Amino acid sequence: MNLQNEVGHKIRMAHKGIDKYFNNCWEQAGVKPTRMQCATMRYLREHSGEDVFQKDLEVAFSITGATATNILKVMEKEGLITRIPMPNDARLKKLELTQKGSLLDEKARANVVRLEEGMKKGFTEEELTIFCEYLDQITQNIVDLLENNTK
Repeated sequence: MNLQNEVGHKIRMAHKGIDKYFNNCWEQAGVKPTRMQCATMRYLREHSGEDVFQKDLEVAFSITGATATNILKVMEKEGLITRIPMPNDARLKKLELTQKGSLLDEKARANVVRLEEGMKKGFTEEELTIFCEYLDQITQNIVDLLENNTK
């Protein structure tokens, strides 16, 4: 099989293009949050008004506690989030976006909207629905392969 016709190669190339797009956007803005920082800001925005804790991020993004701790430490240091101890248990720290984090999240959202519009150009809604179903099936097939590999 020709490399150019392999599904994995095509997905990898699309992923590289997405990375390049975001890197270019952030260079122009003079900042460079990581993808996980952007995802964390988005998660916090989507769950504003709720009590969100580190464990919620670990579950939402399938990451370890150590990984989440490192992400949150950097974000707190950069002034993107605050960690507020809960009155009933000071070990529990509620996560909230700061104003700086909210502004950066707005820029990230605008970049995502532009990217999504650009990627969908030339496709009908039906084609996009089918394409997403195909991607879901590919993802499930990979999960199945991983499960079979560990048995």
